[in-house]
Amino acid sequence: MPTGRPSSKRLLVVVLVGLGAAGCGFDTTTVGNFTGTCPPSSTCSCNVIGNCDYSCPGGGCTLTCGGTSNCVFSCAGGGCDITCQNVGNCISTCTGNNCHMTCTGTGNCSLSGCPTPATCTRDCRNVGTCQ
Repeated sequence: MPTGRPSSKRLLVVVLVGLGAAGCGFDTTTVGNFTGTCPPSSTCSCNVIGNCDYSCPGGGCTLTCGGTSNCVFSCAGGGCDITCQNVGNCISTCTGNNCHMTCTGTGNCSLSGCPTPATCTRDCRNVGTCQ
C-alpha cells in the first residue's frame, strides 16, 4: 500500500543520477588540493577550493587561478602568461624569463625568480599586495 513517500531505493537512485550528471558536461569546482604539469604552450587553470600547484617546465603556458584557492605556479621554460583572479594567494616563479602576471583577485600576488627581472612584468589590480 503506497504511503505517498518515496521509497529509500527510489530516493537513492535519484541522488545517484543527480551526482552522475553533476560530473558530466557541467562546470564544477574541485574541493581539495591539486598538483599538475601543464604541457608547453598550453592553457591550464585552477578553480579549486583548496590549493593548486601547476608547473610548466616547457614554457609558453597560460596559467589561470580562480575560485577560493591558493595557487603556486612555476614556469621553468619561461614565456608564461599568468592570471590570478582568485580569493587566495597567487605565488609564481619564472626561472625561464619573459613571464607576465595579471592580478585582479583579493589575495596577494608574487612573481619572482626571473634571472633577468626586467623581462618579467606585473599588472597589479588586486586588493592584496603584489610584488
